[in-house]
Amino acid sequence: MNRQVIYAAAHAHFPDTEPLGGGKAVADYLIRQCPQWQVLSPASCGLALPTALVDLSEREYGRFCRQFERVTTAAILQHDPASCVVLTNDISEGPDFAALGARGYRMVSLWHVDVVDYFCRMYLRGLVAPATAARWSRLRWLPDLLQLVFHKQAACVRHCAKLVVPSAPMKDVILRCYPDCPPAKVAVLPWGNLAEAAVGAADASQAGADEVVIMTLSRLSPEKGIERLLRALPLVAGKYRVWICGAPAFMQGRRYAAKLRRLAGDRVEFLGHVTGARKAALLQRADVFVSASRHESYGLTIAEAEAAGCRVVSHRHYGASGTVVDCERPPALAQVLTEMIGAGRTPKRLVPQVPSDAATRLTELLVSPTTNGL
Repeated sequence: MNRQVIYAAAHAHFPDTEPLGGGKAVADYLIRQCPQWQVLSPASCGLALPTALVDLSEREYGRFCRQFERVTTAAILQHDPASCVVLTNDISEGPDFAALGARGYRMVSLWHVDVVDYFCRMYLRGLVAPATAARWSRLRWLPDLLQLVFHKQAACVRHCAKLVVPSAPMKDVILRCYPDCPPAKVAVLPWGNLAEAAVGAADASQAGADEVVIMTLSRLSPEKGIERLLRALPLVAGKYRVWICGAPAFMQGRRYAAKLRRLAGDRVEFLGHVTGARKAALLQRADVFVSASRHESYGLTIAEAEAAGCRVVSHRHYGASGTVVDCERPPALAQVLTEMIGAGRTPKRLVPQVPSDAATRLTELLVSPTTNGL
């Protein structure tokens, strides 16, 4: 029996000018590929935001999560659980997993971020292991903001039929955090390169023909670790230029962007949020792509950079690719970059664009309740 797919995605239906990151990119891709799905987004649910989503503080974002939880849960409850499957694009921003699970809805959850792991890395500075912190879901007295992290994720694990994650290391962390979760419940689905094909025009940013261009592409927020690259640059030798592409987003974004500008030297250009043809042009001109993130579940921008023929340098996060280095150590990162600059410009060739089949594989999982994996 074919079930209607109800797709709850808090970051869907936003314009490309909003730097919402991987969750938006995946939602945009799935909506393009699966127009028959019913999409529950803030816009489709009539949820008005007091300000831009990327400008909300932690407390304001927490209130948004609860508002979206209420409206999506109410919308899903209008459907017969026997005739639909619920796909959630988020965890903290998802519907009420416990309420829907108690009523027999089959739910599949996409994990772009392990919220508990992220909280431990970014707010607890790695001092508490995710497997330890995950047990805090048993504490009923947590403030609501922390319930969105610990209670909500535990409810997602318990009540969803499948958890779809983009990398094997992420699956390993989930299984350590929730030992009662059967391994077959967690399916690994790498997204591939989700960028739409775009013909890049010449870019106005200044870069000499013989300069090696080092590029980053992400929202400007602390987990992306861009300051690690900037701190390594004074130790880097050779002729190069750095392009930092992205705009401040989410909690602490504007403060972090100001910090980056203070650290940047005269070889660094901030190009803002880039999309479409301009993004394609920048990636085509770039020689080295750096992903210094403290936390990266998959790395959609790494896939885009590799498709454009860039050499990749990355920190040891879940989406690590190319040359992997401890970006927390400026001398180590500087040595790798100096060697790459010394090797000269990256010869670019036309890389065949293989369309991602992730939507097809995900659809097969959604319509087949007996599927044990991808």
